[in-house]
Amino acid sequence: MNADDLGISESVNEAIFQGMQRKVITSATMLANGAALKAAARELHRFPDCSFGIHLNLTEFEPLCSESFRDLKPILNEKNCFNGNSIREVHISLFMLRAIFREWCCQIERLIQLGIQPTHFDGHHHVQTIPQLIPVLVALRRRYKINKIRKSRNLYDLPERPARSLLAKKSVFNLALRTVGFRTTRIFTDLQTFVGLCGVRPPAPTAELMTHPGSLPRDREAVLLDEHWPSKLSYDVALISYKNL
Repeated sequence: MNADDLGISESVNEAIFQGMQRKVITSATMLANGAALKAAARELHRFPDCSFGIHLNLTEFEPLCSESFRDLKPILNEKNCFNGNSIREVHISLFMLRAIFREWCCQIERLIQLGIQPTHFDGHHHVQTIPQLIPVLVALRRRYKINKIRKSRNLYDLPERPARSLLAKKSVFNLALRTVGFRTTRIFTDLQTFVGLCGVRPPAPTAELMTHPGSLPRDREAVLLDEHWPSKLSYDVALISYKNL
């Protein structure tokens, strides 16, 4: 049970930590350039059984590496902040790959400076699933000895199920992650989809369920977290963290 965006705001921090205290959230990924990162870091000691990873960012807020303001200019806006989905719209050259590596190193180092050793990678707005960035992820794995990562989503409800061609590309991407040495869960999806599709029979031995506590107005996900969602399944589950993967 991974909560994204820890460190983005005080309200999100509070919602995530409340879920961890109630033992319905077991993991979170931290936004190194989030406004409430330091406040989040001060609370991690309360949750020794939870895992805390890095929420690699190329889509929002200011870069952390001073060189990024120059080297990543094509994906920055006029305020020198990451410009949303621009990373998916530009040509990713070798020069840009090196700049992204430096920026992501700075983001990881920010957590390490705060006494946090990240347990796993994922990406803000899923930027870690951009295929051209696999060499950067491999270089980060080697430098920081982090070998666990969120895979590309592979469980969907019918209304949002992608075309077969995209599903095939996702399968190839997930295979590539494992081939270069990363460890992943067998399933990755969001909490609501999992409960809706897998209430009767488990789809695989391990699954990562993504949540965003505090990020949206009260929705179905928040209700499931409050109601202790495992009770809605017809089988028993063990809630683990990336430490246990």
